[in-house]
Amino acid sequence: MRLRAKFFALYILIFMSVVMVVFVSLQTQRRLQRISDAMTLGNSLIEQSRLVRRITKDVMIASFAPETYANLKDILYFDSFSVALRGWASEAETFKEDFRAFMDDPTVRDLVTRGVLKDEHETAEIMSAKAFDRIDGLRRRVLGIQAAGLLGEDLYERIQQSSDPDLTALFDEARQTSYYLANSFESYLNYFIEVLRKEAAAVRADLIRSFIELGLASALIATAVTLVFSSRMVRRLRTLADALRGTAAGDFSTPLSFDTKDEFRDLARSFNDYAETLNTNLSAMVSLAQRMAGLAFAAEREADAAGGLDAVNRVLRSVTEAAVAGGEDRSCALVTGPAEAPTLLFGATSPAGAGGPWLSPADLALAAGLEPFGNEPATAEGGPARRLRSESGAELLAGSLAAGGRRFGTLVFGRASGGFNDLDLIRFGNYLEFAGILADNAATYAELAEERNAEYLALQSQIQPHFLYNVLGGFAALNRMGARDTLERSILALKELLRYAVDHDARATVGEELSFIARYCELQKMRFQERLEWSVTADEGVAGLMIPKLLLQPLVENAIIHGIEPTGEPGRLEIFARATEEGGVRSIAFTVRDDGAGFEPGGTEKGVGLRNVERRLALAYPAAASRQGALLSLRSAPGEGCEAILTLPEEDSCES
Repeated sequence: MRLRAKFFALYILIFMSVVMVVFVSLQTQRRLQRISDAMTLGNSLIEQSRLVRRITKDVMIASFAPETYANLKDILYFDSFSVALRGWASEAETFKEDFRAFMDDPTVRDLVTRGVLKDEHETAEIMSAKAFDRIDGLRRRVLGIQAAGLLGEDLYERIQQSSDPDLTALFDEARQTSYYLANSFESYLNYFIEVLRKEAAAVRADLIRSFIELGLASALIATAVTLVFSSRMVRRLRTLADALRGTAAGDFSTPLSFDTKDEFRDLARSFNDYAETLNTNLSAMVSLAQRMAGLAFAAEREADAAGGLDAVNRVLRSVTEAAVAGGEDRSCALVTGPAEAPTLLFGATSPAGAGGPWLSPADLALAAGLEPFGNEPATAEGGPARRLRSESGAELLAGSLAAGGRRFGTLVFGRASGGFNDLDLIRFGNYLEFAGILADNAATYAELAEERNAEYLALQSQIQPHFLYNVLGGFAALNRMGARDTLERSILALKELLRYAVDHDARATVGEELSFIARYCELQKMRFQERLEWSVTADEGVAGLMIPKLLLQPLVENAIIHGIEPTGEPGRLEIFARATEEGGVRSIAFTVRDDGAGFEPGGTEKGVGLRNVERRLALAYPAAASRQGALLSLRSAPGEGCEAILTLPEEDSCES
């Protein structure tokens, strides 16, 4: 059942509970209204009985004292005798009808059926019949006396002296009629009304009890259903949260599953697709870094074997071909020139060997028109990656391939079907940055090879692929460990390190070099975690002094790779710079100390990094090392770590 249907069912349950309460309330109100109507009818009947009794009294007074009654009727507003007789008959009939209506009222009948008023109802029926007979009998006798002309002031004495039973029975009829109306009849009616009042109170109590019972039952049911429903949702949300935490920690292989037929099942499918896509993209980023490392080594070899310009072209062709690797129906081209007449520099499609790019001339013109990008100023740096829509409706990715003050053209990438999402755009932008740095590095390398200090800069550039190779090895280890967040931070940190490494200034300040070393240690820390502790410190006043760039990185790398890593135990690395003075010569001493495996002095051949540093020191400081103080010394013993001390002249005299 879908969540909407479940929420609707819960709403219906609560709605029906409210409807039930309202229905019971309305039913009870109608019942109370019927009781109230019966009570009103009973009270009206009492008033009617009193009216009949009053008229009976008036008629009797008028019969025995007609002259006095006639004298008083104008003063007290009595009706005349004839009017009183007619009113007596009319009110007596009305009284009978009201009584019958009251006794036949459904509420009274219900009480009789339930046995509450059964005996009283039977007694009232009997007494009412007698009362009505007495009223009728009394009225007939009064009419008979009137017809016989016996009405007068002496009627009472005549009745006292008469032996006529019809005449002498008048007093008995009047007495019994008055008794029934004044005592028994009204008392029974009051009892009936009191019973109705108690019935109304009981109904109200039932209403309150029903409200409480229905309210509690509805609340309990609604609460139970809501708790069960919400607990299931919370449990599934917690499962989803655990899955997200697992994915954030690098677990892309554990699928998320819900045994339901609602939106959570769809969410699990989408999440699994997301994890699979994330894993694929992360693997692609690692592959990209590895391809870039391979291209860097290839560029170095090609620059040595071919000319400088040819080496740059080979790198640009490799960049274009690498963009379509690892997928099908992809095409990439590097174009330059105005949109009216774009020049195709290089193109590639996948799978390999399929020929040139299938991107249309209109697509190439659209990409070439991005230089400069829209209203942005034309700069020597790469513009942002863009999503473009070609005339054919296909979606393209395009961006300027540039770095280090050079612009090599616009790289445009497309797929035969489907569009690109934000992650594709980010990946393409990162590719542009890596490729731009690589192409710029190749171009710079080719230029520097023609200059006087080509050997020095070549030695400096030699550090970069070696450094990149070791770092990418660490990336591969992080990928195998599933440390996705750490790997992402490492790649971003590598970008910043590469920017510094490929900067073509031969020298940097001590502060810049130490900052680079600190970022490099942070990058290695992501790989070694708790196994590596490090610190970088410097004396006050040395941060602004100039030194050859990338002299310390090989020393730090050796300390980590050959000192701390082989032990398999936690290690500490200390790098500090201090100002020294000896024999009137001021120098800067850099110490790189580790507590790693160490080595036997003289028993280990120096590696590429150390030989590179020594050769660059000789090129940077052509004067005698003993006079200038440019020295590299190593102190170590097996199991006691290693200490490398690099001493450079403080004066700004190193040659570029």
